Amino acid sequence: MKALVHLARCPDYGQERVDEAVREACDSALFPEVAGKTVLFKPNILIGADPDRAVSTHPAVLRAAIRYAKARGAARVLVGDSPSFQAGGSAFRKSGLQDAAREEGAEWADFEAGERLDAPEGRVAMGFTVASAAVRADVLVSLCKLKNHTLMYYTGALKNLFGCVPGFLKAQFHVRFPDRKRFGVMLNDLAQALAPEFSLMDAVVGMEGPGPGSGYPRQVGAILASRDPLALDRTACRLVRLQPDEVPYLAEGLDRGCWVSSDAEIEIAGARIEELRVAGWKHVPRGVSEGHKIPGVLRDALVPRPFFSRSRCVACGACVAICPAKALRFADDPLARAGRRVEVDYAECVRCYCCHEVCPEDAIVVAKLRPLGFR
Repeated sequence: MKALVHLARCPDYGQERVDEAVREACDSALFPEVAGKTVLFKPNILIGADPDRAVSTHPAVLRAAIRYAKARGAARVLVGDSPSFQAGGSAFRKSGLQDAAREEGAEWADFEAGERLDAPEGRVAMGFTVASAAVRADVLVSLCKLKNHTLMYYTGALKNLFGCVPGFLKAQFHVRFPDRKRFGVMLNDLAQALAPEFSLMDAVVGMEGPGPGSGYPRQVGAILASRDPLALDRTACRLVRLQPDEVPYLAEGLDRGCWVSSDAEIEIAGARIEELRVAGWKHVPRGVSEGHKIPGVLRDALVPRPFFSRSRCVACGACVAICPAKALRFADDPLARAGRRVEVDYAECVRCYCCHEVCPEDAIVVAKLRPLGFR
């Protein structure tokens, strides 16, 4: 099936420029009819972080999206997400998104109240517990951020929907699907079941390097919009010179039948990709997909693993709490900054890198060998 992706130039987060870019992209990409309906915007809020760090969807983009929906006659606009570890209220405030939503007259949705969502077309998962608001809204919009992702290499419109699974329930999927290929299939099962009506991407400033939480902001200068989340994601990859088929769920998604089945079906409107393509984007190093099946010492040599810095770690407990394999624990250490360090049972570690995602102190690095100077 054909899919239109609109690529709008947006050099910075000046509100007027963002409003104009969002309006241009949404108009061109045929934003769904929302008059008299309830619209839910699902931004990317990984952890509470200043907007300048590019961890979350920028508040200016959320403001523009809310204004656009209201101008189109939406009866009710909701905003919601469920961070994996950090208490939602804290993350929402620090990201600036909660204030932006309320100031624009939107309601903050409760993503902790979950309900069953069947996935009859699922290939590895036949159902999910998801936020009730995501099921009951008339129009679901993935308001995503262009970022690297240590496990999946890239995160955008499709991966953003994993935030509809409440809090710690996300960790269970890393145990069930410990390799990135099957985890990617699960992500597509969820996205197909949720069936978002629209996707809108903040690619004004993306995150390169060790994303999705510890990478580096990088100017891209674009807002993307599409009714097809796979088409949008495959287009966004090309902006940062990443081959879409290197991302497991973007390759597997092509034969789903609900999104585009080839790149030839994607039509780009607005700016040309060549005009905005970023040179020298720092990509995530490639790892072994089925690393959990490689035994012992050989796995440690071939598959990147998390290393913890005693000098940076403040012993907040985020990594220990979120670890789905229960492979982390604290041990007393008088030489550590906090008087204790994180110990890893690498035999139990499933290499999901959830610990790396949620660390607020950049105290974890994912590598095959501990980097020199990282202590």
